[in-house]
Amino acid sequence: MESGIEDIAGLVRNLNIAVDAPQGRGQEPFRSTDSDAVSLRDILHMSIQSINAITSHIQSFTSLVEDGNSFGDLPLTEVCSLLKGTEKLTEITLNLQSIIKPLNKIIEDCVMKHIKSLGSQSAPVVFEILSHFDQKIKQIIRNVVLDNTSDDDVLWKVAEECYRQITNRSGNLDADDYFVPLEEALLGWPYDHDYEREAYYEHEDLLDLDEEYAASFQKQIERKIKHNVDKRQSWPDFWIRVLNNAPGGPTLFYPPLSSNVHFLDLNTVPTYLFRTFDKASRGRNEESVTASAASIVKSQVDSRTDILTLDMEKATNLLFKHLKGIVFSEEKPGNLVSWTSSLLFAIQYAFWRRRVGRRSSSDIYICAVDTRKFPKGQFVQDTALLNAYHDTAKQMGDPIENLFDFRLGYEDYYNGEYLSQGAMNHADRSCVFSLGKLIQAGLFELYPEFEEPGGDKEWANRVKDLRQKWSVERATTDREIQVALQVERICFNRFAPCDIASLLLSFKNRSFTRRDPTGE
Repeated sequence: MESGIEDIAGLVRNLNIAVDAPQGRGQEPFRSTDSDAVSLRDILHMSIQSINAITSHIQSFTSLVEDGNSFGDLPLTEVCSLLKGTEKLTEITLNLQSIIKPLNKIIEDCVMKHIKSLGSQSAPVVFEILSHFDQKIKQIIRNVVLDNTSDDDVLWKVAEECYRQITNRSGNLDADDYFVPLEEALLGWPYDHDYEREAYYEHEDLLDLDEEYAASFQKQIERKIKHNVDKRQSWPDFWIRVLNNAPGGPTLFYPPLSSNVHFLDLNTVPTYLFRTFDKASRGRNEESVTASAASIVKSQVDSRTDILTLDMEKATNLLFKHLKGIVFSEEKPGNLVSWTSSLLFAIQYAFWRRRVGRRSSSDIYICAVDTRKFPKGQFVQDTALLNAYHDTAKQMGDPIENLFDFRLGYEDYYNGEYLSQGAMNHADRSCVFSLGKLIQAGLFELYPEFEEPGGDKEWANRVKDLRQKWSVERATTDREIQVALQVERICFNRFAPCDIASLLLSFKNRSFTRRDPTGE
């Protein structure tokens, strides 16, 4: 045991040297190079191995320590040696604690350096805001690094969480936290009535009497407002740039302020979205990743290009091709991925794909995602895009105009379609299960209609017919509630209790009876 303690003590001393050196007089502060990083990483890994080994040894003594009589027969020299060893362990613990803070700083600074490089060419104010939120961002870095199992995902996960904190009005990185105090501090003439009162009133008189002065002042105000808007906008712009450049990161819908689609609503997204797929589906569909066809080709430039940044005609044409189901060329594969807010639609589509693909139920899958765990702009409603590009579709004529009009005009066939683009990592934010598992969980008992002969021959029309059939209000049995909860528990176990069970039961128009509080 004593030799093990000496080993770990030596490694801790080396780790201290690696973290602190060189700190001599006249020497430059330590800056990590590739060789330094390798050395530091090796020493750290060796230290962890030694700590694990010594911890294992200590744990083996736990039962003996609890039984004090076990040490009664030990020679005095061994008892004294053990005491010296525990003192040395205490010293080692203090040494480790002293290097944890500088070691964490190296890690945080390294991640921050990579983030800044990914968001290069940003406005100077961005780096002032980064400095303002430095500690909060580093806390996010710590949380991501500790929770993350893959080092390759750290950068985009940090950027994604930072972007979520920016776009959420109650988030920790809201730009107002930086700009509002500055704007309040800069209030002065001619806005502050207590500052240079004579000059203020002279200014007011000129506004009333001199049209040219008033017009010039108005333009000055407009320029200042635009300048302030641009400065604020540079903050989310920076993180979008980081996300777009980070390997494995998402491609979000982010309309430029200068475009005709800047008013696009990205906030109205249902809590859960669903995607049905099998091995013949386009793109990449896996347990933790859903990716467009464009994102899996050798050159991924197109997959990291937001459709909202393209010119209107090109974006309209790409949207038309995707919604029409036109097969893209191998040279220019599509970058959009379809989801639906209708679980009924997703299930019926699964039965339809099973029939047309002549597959078994175990080969058809449904991916369900909790949209609250994704950043703003991960999903957008198809009708929002259709409305944004409708005027362009009219100019381009049929068949594009016809599809846009049909999609926007026939509500009976609307099934809550939403779109994502590029690659989307949904690990820990989704549930993926087969149609076979859904059936085994009790789907047919809850809704025997899915088992009807010929029920899988149609898709959208079948959904329409089922909705009509189930529109008559009816009571809900206790058994139906039990089965719905059972399906949720087996297939949707990552989601909040009762959420999916409620969705399943809502396929039918059900009556609800309010129980008397007295129990009568």
